[in-house]
Amino acid sequence: MKRRWRAAAAAAALGWLTLFGAAQAALEPVPRNAQTAIVREYLRAMHDARYARAYGLLDAAERAYYRDPNNFGSIYAADAYRITAFALIGASGNTALGRVYFARETARFRDHAHDVDLSVTATVPLGVVPERGGWRIKDPGHPWRAFATEASSNDSGVRVTVKKISFFARRIEAVVSFVNTAPRFVTVLAYGKSILHDGAGRPYRIIETRDWSLTDKTLFEGLRLAPDAQYTGMLAFACEPLDNTQRTFALTVAPLLFDGGQTPFAINVNAIAPAAGALPPAAR
Repeated sequence: MKRRWRAAAAAAALGWLTLFGAAQAALEPVPRNAQTAIVREYLRAMHDARYARAYGLLDAAERAYYRDPNNFGSIYAADAYRITAFALIGASGNTALGRVYFARETARFRDHAHDVDLSVTATVPLGVVPERGGWRIKDPGHPWRAFATEASSNDSGVRVTVKKISFFARRIEAVVSFVNTAPRFVTVLAYGKSILHDGAGRPYRIIETRDWSLTDKTLFEGLRLAPDAQYTGMLAFACEPLDNTQRTFALTVAPLLFDGGQTPFAINVNAIAPAAGALPPAAR
């Protein structure tokens, strides 16, 4: 869920750009007030997977970003992410501008790299900001929609599977798994000619930068995959802000080259769409 980025985003959204250097080392006690009450209500809604209720507690900017409760719920369904326990451990900030609360969350989630369900405990920041005489939640750093998928393609013993698609304001992220069942090493140069297309044929160019939060360093440097080995990474593609239309996609990964081979090849993964049961039911 990109917890570090999420913490920085929460601080920036609230205007406290220097807050997170030593914030957790000098937390204030959790106050008994309306701010705390709405944080607890938000966490209870998330714990119960009541995404419509949690969405309704967000501030106007966050609600506009997600567009609707189903999009909001989809980002948790895509990772099978479910809070199983939480506790507020402290707060920090100016009460007039709002506060940042720190919640200790335990959650279950799907590890797409290994296809197993795991549990994690982490400290998560949540912002509370004033809005129309009351308080609302600021919980930035997430995609505005996401879905799990099982789209896969195999060429010459190399299988490429797209595990998840996530939509941000100006990028689309794909979690991609590479498995080599061939008897030779294969080198995957995903930042050579890889490209994403939607069902209407619109292309989305890969984001290639040395910002490793946007570029997969292993794939950027060239993945050399041994026989019977696998790797799961992330490829990001630039996009203009998208509307709420449901889309299918096709991913071309290229070039790939076997040791001793003379001709690079590409693998095309088509019909990338939500897997059965990947989208949440109508948000409650």
